[in-house]
Amino acid sequence: MITPELERYTRALHKKLNLTFDMLTDLHLKTAEQFRLVFKLPDYLRDLYKSFGNALDSFHDELEFRLPIPARYVVDKQGIIRAADVNADYTIRPEPSETLRQLRVLTG
Repeated sequence: MITPELERYTRALHKKLNLTFDMLTDLHLKTAEQFRLVFKLPDYLRDLYKSFGNALDSFHDELEFRLPIPARYVVDKQGIIRAADVNADYTIRPEPSETLRQLRVLTG
């Protein structure tokens, strides 16, 4: 998993959820930029986030209030992308079971 959240925030979440995989930090969204998956929150959403106490600027060390578009890639050992799902609507995500199925196909 890659997230723009700084490690000091993801470390606690990783422990709380007892995750068995690594959470990597995409500092300043450099990786998301390479995949063209970055958008800047409009002012009205920035204000809304702030009103809920969500300080993206602190969590991400990102002054411009940018976020990555949620994406999922299944990459084989040769670095070839075998499956990709990208949707600007963060509420639409692939089923985890589908990701596991694709991984099982790759690992035979």
